[in-house]
Amino acid sequence: MLRIVLLAFGAAIFPALLACVAILLSRPEPRRLILAFYLGGLLVSIVSGFAVLTVFEGGGEVAGSTSESPHPTVSIAVGAIGLLFAWLLVSRRGRMLIDRWRSRHPRRRPKKEGPSWVERRLDHATVRIAFVVGGAINLPGPFYLLALGDLATDYGRPEQIALIILFNAIMFMLLEIPLVGYLVDPAWTERAVSTAAGWLNSNGLRVIGLLVGFFSISLLVQGAIAAL
Repeated sequence: MLRIVLLAFGAAIFPALLACVAILLSRPEPRRLILAFYLGGLLVSIVSGFAVLTVFEGGGEVAGSTSESPHPTVSIAVGAIGLLFAWLLVSRRGRMLIDRWRSRHPRRRPKKEGPSWVERRLDHATVRIAFVVGGAINLPGPFYLLALGDLATDYGRPEQIALIILFNAIMFMLLEIPLVGYLVDPAWTERAVSTAAGWLNSNGLRVIGLLVGFFSISLLVQGAIAAL
């Protein structure tokens, strides 16, 4: 259960959510818009989570892994790749290598200037638009998929339902806290959202890297024990 909770905190590090909240706070009646955005994301996340869980439970054997346990070689290989990825995100040397690679391989198509699709929709959002956009950007990500994989192998149906709800409650903290904060102190909430968004933009990748490193080490240990 601890692993699933930690994965949920990893999934919660989603700067785009705070950016969306900041846009919605600037609109008339932001409380209704943030609530609609939250409910849309929560609904899509929970429904798609159960759909993915069903696929995992009926997946059979893939790359030597079964629904009961992953093959040791798969665990070790994924853990090693994860550690490399974590090092690239966390260390200064790794970030320098990423920046150097990006400078040598520029995008063929320059990024379009101006606001993104999400920003354009939310800038003139109604409750219905906020609900739809919230659902559109909250499909299961990597941390959620890892948690669903654990749920498919180690838990019964009642526990799966409870843990999916708990996972989503943690994952949507960046929406839940501003929503409650706006009811208490709207001005403070706007300042806090702006500050938190800046911190996440600067440190989010490092935090994700640390979490990826933790789970990669657990996979390496799991694979090594299974191989003995």
